[in-house]
Amino acid sequence: MTEHDTAALYIRDLTLEYGRNTVVRDVNLAFKPQELGCLLGPSGCGKSTLLRAIAGFQPLSSGEIWLDSHLLASPGVSVAPEHRGVGMVFQDIALFPHLTVDENIRFGLTAWSAAQAEDRVRELLALIGLEALGARYPHELSGGQQQRVALARAMAPKPSLLLLDEPFSGLDTELRGRLASEVRTILKSDGICSLLVTHDQREAFDFADRIAVMHDGHICQIDTPYNLYHEPENAFVAHFVGPGELVDATVVSPQAVESPLGVLTNDQPLAFEPGTAVKLFLRPDDLIHDDASDYQAILVNKHFRGAHHLYEVRLDNGVVLGCFAPSHHNHTIGESIGVRLDVEHLVVFPITAVGHG
Repeated sequence: MTEHDTAALYIRDLTLEYGRNTVVRDVNLAFKPQELGCLLGPSGCGKSTLLRAIAGFQPLSSGEIWLDSHLLASPGVSVAPEHRGVGMVFQDIALFPHLTVDENIRFGLTAWSAAQAEDRVRELLALIGLEALGARYPHELSGGQQQRVALARAMAPKPSLLLLDEPFSGLDTELRGRLASEVRTILKSDGICSLLVTHDQREAFDFADRIAVMHDGHICQIDTPYNLYHEPENAFVAHFVGPGELVDATVVSPQAVESPLGVLTNDQPLAFEPGTAVKLFLRPDDLIHDDASDYQAILVNKHFRGAHHLYEVRLDNGVVLGCFAPSHHNHTIGESIGVRLDVEHLVVFPITAVGHG
């Protein structure tokens, strides 16, 4: 079987244009049934335009969109949005204010029998944890409760695909993270293939099985959250999914580099010949404060995070790196402190490919 045969959502060679401007180019994507996917990228990268094309609101310049082996769109084909079997949850929630929670969820079930619709509403209320609130109106709910009702309404007809367009962006940071995890659990329980659009890395990590990182209209890497963080394929992905800095290094053996903090050994062979000058990407969790270390650095800034400090330290060569330290290690700015690297998998890029694009 091909990827096309086994995917719920399958996108091949997709290009989208506004006038003469190419907004999305040469996109290939596939998500399996019940898989939770994410389009992650900065504003203007094309992720929302791609979502609109999947929903049926944006014509294709080239390529194809398939859902459950049915062609939804190509330059000569466009199934109407209401006939695609696609549900959507929007940023503005858009619940009907004059309808109760029950009635909002039931809204898309007009083709169901009364008994089937009632069972589905009861099932979804239990799934989103609002069994006792079915008779309330949207204004009587918290923001998080409203978002769960909007999700249940979109899920009610059991669409083949659910699209979520930055649905948590109007909520505070703590609630966003909690809701992303809750929504993941709800969608996994109902078995609906879903695709989230967000610019928030934490939200993407909390929600998705696999993430497509987008930049400037194309997909840079599709992978699990773990692999995106620990094995980014280019410098843009490395920087976008978490903080870090590039430092000069030299490959000294098939699995080791010489860095400003000594020789570092990789857990697998590097794709560079010994003697090659490279850029080593280091995150704050790679650099540890250690009073016993021979390597000293000057503390130039610090950020209290409760359980730990995020220090910014300057090495002898002038490079400034992030460094985690337990919160009880409360050093002062300007102080010299010991640091050491604690990294098994090295993220190394060729010098010619370290731009953020």
